[in-house]
Amino acid sequence: MKPLLLVISILTCSLLSPAHAQKVGETVATPLEGSATNAKGDHLRGQVNELVSLVLAKRLTEAERLAEALQGKFEASFNRRVQQYSFQSKEEYLEFRGTSPKQFEWIDWGYKETLQMKAFMAADKQDFASALSILNSIEKLAPVSAGTAAERGYVLNQLKQFENALAAYTRAHSLSTRYPSQRPFEAASLRGMGFALIELQRLDEAEAVFGDSLKIEPNNKVALNELAYIRDLRSKK
Repeated sequence: MKPLLLVISILTCSLLSPAHAQKVGETVATPLEGSATNAKGDHLRGQVNELVSLVLAKRLTEAERLAEALQGKFEASFNRRVQQYSFQSKEEYLEFRGTSPKQFEWIDWGYKETLQMKAFMAADKQDFASALSILNSIEKLAPVSAGTAAERGYVLNQLKQFENALAAYTRAHSLSTRYPSQRPFEAASLRGMGFALIELQRLDEAEAVFGDSLKIEPNNKVALNELAYIRDLRSKK
C-alpha cells in the first residue's frame, strides 16, 4: 500500500504591530512519509499525495478541483449508519474506541489531510470564514489532530481573536505532547502561542514559550526574531 505523504501545514500568525519592522510569518510544510496507519479509503493515498504536491507547488486551481473530487470519493464509501472518524495512529484509534459509546467507522487519515488542504487553501486566500467552517468539520472527524487545532489558531490570530487563538494553539500543543503521531506540531504550536501572547501583551509568558520552542528546534529563526522583538518592546517602556 502506498505510504501517505503527510504535510504539516501550519501558518502561524503574522504579527501586525506597527512597531514591527516587517511582517513576520511562518509556513511549515514538512513531508512525513509512512507515518499514518492504513484505514478505510487508503487506496486513495496516491491521489492525496498528488493533492499535497499541487498545494505545495501553489497550483491551487488544480488542487481545489482534485480536493473536491477526492472528498467525494472518500465520502462515497462511508457507511451512513455510523459516524466516521479519522486517526493517524492505531494508538489514537484504540483509545477513542475504548471511550466511544457508539459504533463508528475509521476513515483513512488521507481524508483528514484532504479536508486540511481545503482549509489551508481557503486561509491562503484569506477566506477565513470558509477555513473555520472546514476546520470545524475536521475537528469532529479527527478529534486528536494537533495540526487542525494549530490551523485554527492561525486563522483566529489573523482575525485578531487572540484569546481564542491562544486557546487553539494551547490545545494543539497539548495534543502534540500527548500523542507521538502529533509530536511534529509541538514547536510550531508553542510559537503560535507566543505570537498570541505578544498581542495580548503577556510578554513574560511569550518569552517562555518561545524559549521552550527553541529547546525542540534550536536556532529557529522565527522564534529568535520574536524573542528579539520582545526585547525591543521592553526597551521602549
